Amino acid sequence: MFVKRRRSAPSIFEHLRDHLPADGSMLPPDAETLPDQDDLPDGVLWAPGAKDGVLTHHWAGSADTDEADRLYDAIVAAVKSRLAYDALYEAASEVSTISLVDEIQQRLRSSELDQEAVYRLGHRLAVTARHREPVKLGISMLGLFNADHHRDELMTLGRHDEFTLFAAVALANRETDAEPDLWELARQVNGWGRIHLVERLAEDPSPEVREWILREGFRNEVMNEYLAAIAAETGDLAERLDGEPDHEVLYAAGDILSALCSDIGATGGMADYADGRRASSLFLGQMRTRALDLRHFLAVHELHRHAEQEWPELVPACSEILARPHWPELARRGLDSTEDHEFRRADRACTALGISTLRVHMERLRSKPYESSSWFAATEQADASTIDEVTGLAVELLPLEEIATGPADENGIGAGYAPHRCLDGLLQPLENWPGRGWPLIAAGLASPMIRNRNQSIRVLAAWDRSAWPAEAAGALDTALAREPVAQVRDRMRNLLTGRPLED
Repeated sequence: MFVKRRRSAPSIFEHLRDHLPADGSMLPPDAETLPDQDDLPDGVLWAPGAKDGVLTHHWAGSADTDEADRLYDAIVAAVKSRLAYDALYEAASEVSTISLVDEIQQRLRSSELDQEAVYRLGHRLAVTARHREPVKLGISMLGLFNADHHRDELMTLGRHDEFTLFAAVALANRETDAEPDLWELARQVNGWGRIHLVERLAEDPSPEVREWILREGFRNEVMNEYLAAIAAETGDLAERLDGEPDHEVLYAAGDILSALCSDIGATGGMADYADGRRASSLFLGQMRTRALDLRHFLAVHELHRHAEQEWPELVPACSEILARPHWPELARRGLDSTEDHEFRRADRACTALGISTLRVHMERLRSKPYESSSWFAATEQADASTIDEVTGLAVELLPLEEIATGPADENGIGAGYAPHRCLDGLLQPLENWPGRGWPLIAAGLASPMIRNRNQSIRVLAAWDRSAWPAEAAGALDTALAREPVAQVRDRMRNLLTGRPLED
């Protein structure tokens, strides 16, 4: 479907240029929302750069030949006639540029098209388009030419994680060293853009960039797991730990090794770092005399979990450090922090130490009712004597009527869905409490957020039918009649008829 271009609205480039902080810091939150957000198909909204990041890291497919043909033909027509620009804009708006970019660039390189016209067309798309996919196509076309001619435009667009990958590739096409620009961008983004840039910077880094990657460059808002092995290899982590590393390097080492121990599955984990066992052993050696705070405790805790499965010879060193008597007091003290990151760190430490934080989370929720992690933590820690207290607090604090506005095909991203995400954190643990928390389950069945509805279905499926409240079957019948998503409809129908949710 053709995406109308409202010429009175700013282009994406203009939007970003007008929001650039003068001090070179990261974009403010209001700049992250792009002018085309309301035009995205079906209201689907990914975190900036996430859709392309997932495709580049977890998709092994190839370009759709028919799509590539249509897009390339539209480019050729627009190169030859300005009258064909709108048709190209429409074609570019309807594709995922990341899956076609290599094929399109290869065809353009081998074509006999007027290269000056190709450049002008790419530049026009990059700086005047107000939809993200045409902008990406424009940047990729500029990437065929020396970046010195459009460096400022690329540096502006690259400040937003949605476009950083494309800008980084285009910036690399120059006669001079691109590292300074890539490093500057890497320090100005913190999501998928940071991941793409560090992966490129690590290929042949200068000593300064190598040090930055080890100390802080691997940290990002997506998952440190994506860059942990790169930081360990690039920064020669084992060798650094074999000397007298400063406190900052020790903290970085703990974060890197913790990420490598993760079983999230985003990467190969510790298997991606050949020197992982040695670095872990050296880190524990440092911790024997330098373990001071909860960051150290949590890193050793992660290593202990991994060592129990893979390196039993390291378990005693981990156990000795974790058993030191000052950790519980540090963890409890951290729960009083007004800084969210310090509170979360203390909360994780309490969990590792077996210290209940149920009351802390319930008190915290009274002042921060939309903190979904606290709802999950409270419900997860509740027992038979407290589960009704937790669900009752949720009924009191969450706007269940505003959540239960009717089913839709919504993914729940955005500030407007904060209550819905809180409900999601509450529903999952209720699988273990048959008959409890029905008002929350009922709200989930009528929520526009698909995850809420699916989670409510899973809770009821986990309960014996005899534990269902009297109104549950009727609520499911109503939900089934209103459900717009075929897969969710099938699960509801299977639940009502006693079949497995997934046939």
